[in-house]
Amino acid sequence: MIRRFAPTHAITLGLVLCVTGYITWSAVSASSTLNNLVVVAPVAVLLVVLCLIIVATALLRPEPDPQEAHYSAWGDLALLAGFAVFCFGLTTVGFDVATFLFVWAGVVVSGGQGKWQPPLYAALFTVLMVEGFGALFPYPMTTLVL
Repeated sequence: MIRRFAPTHAITLGLVLCVTGYITWSAVSASSTLNNLVVVAPVAVLLVVLCLIIVATALLRPEPDPQEAHYSAWGDLALLAGFAVFCFGLTTVGFDVATFLFVWAGVVVSGGQGKWQPPLYAALFTVLMVEGFGALFPYPMTTLVL
């Protein structure tokens, strides 16, 4: 059975695609050189593909069982509080440590199981983020370990 797609989700994805299209159009009309589009074009393609995947999985997933479906806002509130601590920690303990701790806590709060998988995922994500942003940004980031 095909699920119904929530209108708020459709509006959000529509806004994401509209903003992506506008930014891509603006970048191409400013200059179509590779240096200008090196970040914009791949991110735009990635966002379009991700939106298509989100729509396809939402429409093809079966309806959840009403007895099993319960929502608790505590996990969302914990992630929001963690994000506030993460933002504060970016300048105090460094981008690398703050990202590692936030991702680790986010994986655990979101239901990550096991003793070694959440910190391993957080470590890999942190290394990729710090090295990736370090290559993109012309100024140094505050880091403690990396």
